[in-house]
Amino acid sequence: MGIFMNTVEEKLKRAQKLITKNISTEEMLEVLKIIGVGMTADEIESYRLWGDYMPLGDEHPYTKSERYLHILWELIDKAPLGINCTFAIPFRQAIAKNLFKKCGKGFVAAEGCRFNYGHQIEVGDNVSWNMGCYVDSKGGVSFGDFAMLTEYVKIFSHGHSEGNHMERDYKRVVIKDFAKLYTNCTILPGITIGTGAIVATGSIVTKDVDDYVLVSGIPARPMRKRALKSANPDDYNQYMMKNKLFQK
Repeated sequence: MGIFMNTVEEKLKRAQKLITKNISTEEMLEVLKIIGVGMTADEIESYRLWGDYMPLGDEHPYTKSERYLHILWELIDKAPLGINCTFAIPFRQAIAKNLFKKCGKGFVAAEGCRFNYGHQIEVGDNVSWNMGCYVDSKGGVSFGDFAMLTEYVKIFSHGHSEGNHMERDYKRVVIKDFAKLYTNCTILPGITIGTGAIVATGSIVTKDVDDYVLVSGIPARPMRKRALKSANPDDYNQYMMKNKLFQK
């Protein structure tokens, strides 16, 4: 067991060193080898992502390094090491710190979390995404400190014209400090979720949510103030893992 753990730790340290904002093709190939994916330089350089073929891909195209980081984010979920949290969570943290527009300390993302333009995402400290979340960041999405997404939350920052599907409207989404978005809720373009606000399971949010208000329903409506035992945010214990693991 000790030998296995040392091997995983060594792989992680090497991967973290290689994953930078300007990751080269050679470094990319080494990271792929670490996570057990065999590719040639020609194969990896030929990759094009969904976002490459979107209209925004012309306005804000990926650099080669950004594309590589997107590919690593997708591939870690398909690799055996992707279900080893000891490796996968810090691996995703390394990608986010080098791909996102901003990424604070203690970012935790579970498997299956997807996004389309990492360089349009801003993340504060100790932000958590549980499994299966989707962040459409075409119009920009920002997360305040300790903002939390639970399973299968969907955030959209763009919409389409009914008369011409190629016409798109981009609107920034803001999720403020200590907000919590519960399972399978949907946030529509241009919405701000206030500090400490809660969006209940399955809700569709079409209007801004005030600070410390719980909203629920389709469309989401204010139900009540958030139930808090203390006015001190430190007492919210808004961490994803037990014992604040991977977060501080």
